[in-house]
Amino acid sequence: MTSPTKVVLLSCGSFNPITNMHLRLFELARDSLNKTGKYNVIGGIISPASDGYNKKDLESAKHRCSMIDQALKTSNWIKLDKWECSKEDWTTTAKVMAHFRDKIESDYNERSRPLPAKKRKKLHSNEGHTNNIPTINLEEESVQLKLLCGADLLESFGTPGLWAEEDIEDIINNYGLVCVTRAGSDPHKFIYESDTLTRCKNNIHIITEWIFNDISSTKIRRALRRGESVKYLLQDNVIDYIRKHQIYHIPDNKYINHMMPSPNDEATTASPDTEEESFSSLDVTPSPTSSTRSRDRHDSIYHSRHHHSPDIRNYYNQTPQHVTCMTDISSLVRRVKNIRVAYTPETCV
Repeated sequence: MTSPTKVVLLSCGSFNPITNMHLRLFELARDSLNKTGKYNVIGGIISPASDGYNKKDLESAKHRCSMIDQALKTSNWIKLDKWECSKEDWTTTAKVMAHFRDKIESDYNERSRPLPAKKRKKLHSNEGHTNNIPTINLEEESVQLKLLCGADLLESFGTPGLWAEEDIEDIINNYGLVCVTRAGSDPHKFIYESDTLTRCKNNIHIITEWIFNDISSTKIRRALRRGESVKYLLQDNVIDYIRKHQIYHIPDNKYINHMMPSPNDEATTASPDTEEESFSSLDVTPSPTSSTRSRDRHDSIYHSRHHHSPDIRNYYNQTPQHVTCMTDISSLVRRVKNIRVAYTPETCV
């Protein structure tokens, strides 16, 4: 029985900023490929585009890479590579994949290179046997590089003039495509309608994401501009970084410090006195007067918390049995008039 083929997943894009959905793509792809029994995903690479990509609202590569570093603190198998974003000009995906293929092969060749003769002789004399130095045979222990993407990238293959036909065939035939689809998309139909993709379909691995997740960097940037919360959409460390460096037009929103507080700040906790007070108000021992004692304790606690507001206390004590019923409509009208007189003109309804 042949061992599963080792796979490294590569994700290219602007990551502007990196979201939880970007990270989810890696997890979904690894699970799906490993379950086939044919593959063993051993690593993931994130390669952000350079500043030469010239995309609207594209943050600098420095900030985007820093946010990726922050996001990957929770992952032990996905890594950031800055080769692509260090280029002045935009690099095609086919060239990026060729670079990482050569790098992976170089790393394995380095590991498989035999030790110098002196070191082999020393090992032989120390160990007392003539076992060969373990090497990695690239024919038997090959590592495949596959492009990881979402449904939007797959569908972009059909945009006239956006991709060169030879690049599409090179990426899919020589590497492989792992596509995580979104709800409502039909990648198989899209592949069928494309002559190029149909020729390469055997090397396209489709993964359906059944848990609906429509997070996108575009929507994140829009929410940030409007001072809306992005917690649970980005890693907390990424939110902290955005707030600290005031990127994505954050300075334009005077409410941002209130709307987007640091997720890593210490949570406001109740004081020991408050906790003791809360626990002391609970009485689970049944007795004929338990409800009376509970109400008395509740009144005392409420009074201690709101001693500065006697009017609220009076209102709080007005249970239905203390409020007289409205016997006629004229009584109601008189009460409304009295209330309006008591208010200033600015507060009148």
